[in-house]
Amino acid sequence: MRKLHSPPAAAIALFVSVALFPLAHAQETPDPSMENYAYLTRMHVPEPVIRCVAAFDKWVALTPKYDTFIVPDRRVLGAKIDDDTTIFSAGNPVPVDEVIVMRAFAKTRGHSQWTRLDSRCGVKDGRVVGVSLTPNVKPQIVR
Repeated sequence: MRKLHSPPAAAIALFVSVALFPLAHAQETPDPSMENYAYLTRMHVPEPVIRCVAAFDKWVALTPKYDTFIVPDRRVLGAKIDDDTTIFSAGNPVPVDEVIVMRAFAKTRGHSQWTRLDSRCGVKDGRVVGVSLTPNVKPQIVR
């Protein structure tokens, strides 16, 4: 696991790859109280959002599609917490208490272009049980 250093003020950088992935061993989800995530607590980020950020960080070692994943501070602070949803997604029907949604950006390995992503994280009983990143492509206007 790569150790994070103090994040720049403009962005939170986490290295992650992307796909729909249920966390089979929720007990392995990183503890958000660890030093690497203490700054999020100081920013008054809700605990479920911190758990999701920690899960995305852990996820880096699992798949190699993207080499860099960034969630700007304002997106972490403005993360949507949906506690009305009872399953993570139709493709991954894991029961959840909350779904956390944040806009993020990722760079595909070997390329320099950044891709806009919607990140989703399912939390059940205080543990992350699933994460996913979906490209958010703006529609092109054809003239």
